[in-house]
Amino acid sequence: MDKQQFDGLVDLFEKATDGEGNKLNMHSLLVKQADREFFHAFGGRTEPSDIRSLSKTVMALVLGTIVESRDDFTEETPVWPILEPLCTLTNEENREKLERVKIKHLMNHTIGYDKVLMMRGDIGHLDPSEYIDYIVNAPIVHEPGKHYLYSNAGFYLLSVVLQELLGEDLEDYVQRVLFNPLEITDYSWERYGKYLAGATRLWLHPHDLLKIGDVLLYEGAGIVSPKWIERMKQFTEFTPEQDTPTNPLFRRWAYGSSLWLGKKNEIFFGHGTDGQSLVIVPDREAVVITTAHQIDVVRLEELVDKAVALLY
Repeated sequence: MDKQQFDGLVDLFEKATDGEGNKLNMHSLLVKQADREFFHAFGGRTEPSDIRSLSKTVMALVLGTIVESRDDFTEETPVWPILEPLCTLTNEENREKLERVKIKHLMNHTIGYDKVLMMRGDIGHLDPSEYIDYIVNAPIVHEPGKHYLYSNAGFYLLSVVLQELLGEDLEDYVQRVLFNPLEITDYSWERYGKYLAGATRLWLHPHDLLKIGDVLLYEGAGIVSPKWIERMKQFTEFTPEQDTPTNPLFRRWAYGSSLWLGKKNEIFFGHGTDGQSLVIVPDREAVVITTAHQIDVVRLEELVDKAVALLY
């Protein structure tokens, strides 16, 4: 991609409208390919953006730093011994399944629920102190590891488990082990009670999001091992209900662990509600980022697909 192509892409975003004819509410577009970088802040925006479920990708990197630095904790570690003292289990039918839930099931949304949990709509009536109870008492219908259902429950529980395991505030750990090495200083991560939201509610600037993208592109970049990046990309389930096959390059063909998998060219990406994209295009040594607050993302995602196509 060259500057002329990037400027043309910005123009397309500026002129684009959603299904109701409203202009797209874009925050930023950033494309980095090898040593070339192009950036546009829509409306001159300087504030960080709520990156929504891209937070899950950050959490998975945080998890990797812990798994790779300890001998007593792996993705096979059961989570119930850590969670049980923190909650009141009233749905005893869940107990046996909870005892079989492992860290890896939190990573890839296979705890076994058949109801989406911990999204903004279903927790509005709850106090954050009730969130753990809410999750562990929701019916676990399927055997852990056997049924994929995307939600925020697993990554919130991951935040809880990691903080309890470490014995320190998880944000302090994240800052020390991930953000400080990447020189990410201007951020905020909302808490649900005394724990980070984990799955969501992280605010970052686009150039700081690019630093996360470089960790993914460059095989861990010294933060985690190349093996851990491959683990995050490991296939969990095909996702036809979220897939957009009309976008040949930027499509949610399948899910890994915190990352979505495209069908072509080993493209993978983080994806957040309302237009947050962190797309890794390994064979072009490229990262494509959008931040936005755009409910209808059909046209936005078509343009992200075009951005990726322009790399070829």
